[in-house]
Amino acid sequence: MKQRVHGVWRGGTAVRDGRTVLTDSYHQAPLKVAKPFYAGDGTMEICLMDASPGLLGGDRQEIDCTLYPGARLFLTTQSSLRLHPGAGGEASESLQRFQVAPGAVLEYFPEPVVPFARSRHWGETVLEVAAGGTVLMAETVTPGRWGMGEVFQFRELALQTSVYRDGVLVAWDSLRLNPGWMDLESAWGGFTHTSILWIVSDRLSDEKVERLREAAEDREVYSGLSCLEGGGCVLRGLARSARALQWWLYRMSEIVRPMVGGASFPLLRKPGFF
Repeated sequence: MKQRVHGVWRGGTAVRDGRTVLTDSYHQAPLKVAKPFYAGDGTMEICLMDASPGLLGGDRQEIDCTLYPGARLFLTTQSSLRLHPGAGGEASESLQRFQVAPGAVLEYFPEPVVPFARSRHWGETVLEVAAGGTVLMAETVTPGRWGMGEVFQFRELALQTSVYRDGVLVAWDSLRLNPGWMDLESAWGGFTHTSILWIVSDRLSDEKVERLREAAEDREVYSGLSCLEGGGCVLRGLARSARALQWWLYRMSEIVRPMVGGASFPLLRKPGFF
C-alpha cells in the first residue's frame, strides 16, 4: 500500500484590542504553525513549519488563510519546499488559498521551491482580494539541488496563480517547466532561478509603479514589471542563484511596504533573506 501525506493548515486572522490575532487555526501533520510574533504596528508574524523532509510523489499540501477586515499578517515558512520523486512517477500537489478583506494586509514570503531529480509537482495559488485589501506575495523557484549537481533534472514543475479582485479574475499566471523537452537555460538566457513578486493594492499609483520599475534594476537580476487591472503590479526576476533573488525580493519589499501600508519591518531574520 502506498502511503501519502496530506499536510493542512487553515487559519483565520482578525483585529482584537489593536493587534491581529489568530481567531482559528487548524493543522494536520506534518504542517503546523509556531507561536506568533508581533511588529510594532500590530502586524502578526507566523512561521509555517513542516515536520517532514518534503513532499514525495502523491503527497498533498494545503494552506487556506482568511484575513478579516483590518487584519495584518506576515507569513513565511521555516524552510524550502523540497519536492521528492515518488514511486511510479506520481506528482505531488500543493494548494494555497488566501482571502483578504477590506483594510487587511497579507505579506507572504515563503522559502524557495527546490525540485529534486525526477520529481513532478503541481501547485496552485489563489488570491481573493477585496477592494481596500493588500497583498505582497513572493515565490522563488530553483533548478534543483544545485550543490548536488541536480540542475533542471526534475521531470515536471507546474505552478499556477490566480488573482481575484472583488470576485473578478484580474490576473492568471502559469509557469510550467518540463526539462525533458525544454532547454530551460537557453530559454532563460543562461539564467537558472526565477522569482515573482505580486503586489495587489489600490494604493499603488502610476508614479509609485514607475519608481518600482526603476528600483527593480539590479546587476545580478534580470527583471520586468507588469501592471494589474484594479491596482497593483507584478515583478518577475531571473538570476543565477537563489540568494541573488532573495536579496532582490527583500530590497523590493522594503521599497514597496511604505507605499501600500505593509509591515513596518519583518521581525524574522534569515541568513541571505530577512
